[in-house]
Amino acid sequence: MIARVLLSVGIVAASVGFTFLGIATSTYEMHENSRDIAYILMAGGIVASLVGLFWYRADESKHR
Repeated sequence: MIARVLLSVGIVAASVGFTFLGIATSTYEMHENSRDIAYILMAGGIVASLVGLFWYRADESKHR
């Protein structure tokens, strides 16, 4: 159960980070703080989704 939540939240966080990066870089002045937050969201989302994916796969293979 937690693995599914971690996987879905990770994917959403990475997507939001990617969108936020587009917003931060599309203005006339680049907002460096916003860019840093976007990178953190993308990296954290990717890590969380990979952990959730491997955890889910391990639980599923254990039940077979």
